[in-house]
Amino acid sequence: MKENTAKNGKKIAGLALTAVLVVGSLGTAAALAANGSDAVPKDTVMSASASISPSDTAAVAQGTIQYSKDVYARADGSQDFTMESWYNPETKDLRSDLHEYSPDHQLIRYQSTYYVNSGNDLIIIQRDANGNPTSGTIMKRADQPTIFTKYEKTNHGYNGVKDYLTGGRWTSIGTEQTADGKTLNKLMSSYQSYISDTTQANMQLIEFVDQDTGLPVKEELYEDSTGQYKLFSTDISEYKYVTDDGMLFKPGNITLTSAPGPSVTLGK
Repeated sequence: MKENTAKNGKKIAGLALTAVLVVGSLGTAAALAANGSDAVPKDTVMSASASISPSDTAAVAQGTIQYSKDVYARADGSQDFTMESWYNPETKDLRSDLHEYSPDHQLIRYQSTYYVNSGNDLIIIQRDANGNPTSGTIMKRADQPTIFTKYEKTNHGYNGVKDYLTGGRWTSIGTEQTADGKTLNKLMSSYQSYISDTTQANMQLIEFVDQDTGLPVKEELYEDSTGQYKLFSTDISEYKYVTDDGMLFKPGNITLTSAPGPSVTLGK
C-alpha cells in the first residue's frame, strides 16, 4: 500500500531494493530491518508456526482485511517487482510480500515482512520460489524501540493511501475514462530527485485515482534529466477486502534468529 511517508522512495535509482518495503506498507522500520537480515547472529530466539500461502487467501470474497497489490516496473527494464500487502485495521497486524524479478522476469527474491504481536515483533522471512520459508529474522520492540515508533507514526491501510493523495503537493490535470467506464482523476506532483547516484532530474508523478473509491489504480513517473520528459516507471495498483483464515499473519514453519537492527542508512 502506498504510504505518505516515503512514497517516492521506490521511484528513484540508487536505493537498496529493501527500501521498496517503505512504500509498500511497513514504512522505514521494515526497510531498516531488512538491511540487517543477511548478517544476524545465529542464536535462535523462537520458532514460528506453519502457515499457508497468502495467494489463496487474497482471492477470498469480501472480508475485513485490507489487501493491496502493486506491480512496479522501470521503463528501462532494470527494476521489476510485485508487492502484496495485507492490513488488519483492528489489530494493526500487517504483512507485505515482495517479489523481485530480473530483467528477463526470473524470480530473484521473495521476502515477507510482518508487523505482528500487538506491534511488538517485526519479522523478515526469505522464501524460495514456491513460497517455502528458507530463513527468518525477528526484531523485538524492546531491542529497537525507535524503529517501532517510526512505524507507528505512519498512517497505514487505505486511509493512509487517501491521505497521501490530498494536500498542496498535488495539481489536478483532468480525468480519464477506462475501458470499463470508470472515471479516473489525474493528479500530478512535480519535484526533483536523483535517478542515479549522480544524476538529478526534474520529476513528474501522475496518479490515476478512481473517483468511486478514492484509491489509485495506476501511476506514471516521468523524468527530465536531458531537457525532455520521458517515462521512468509505472505502477499498477489493486485494492480489495479479503478474509483471514487465522494463518495469514503467521510467518511459517521456520526458525527465527535475532536481528541486531539497522547498520546502514537508506539511500546509501
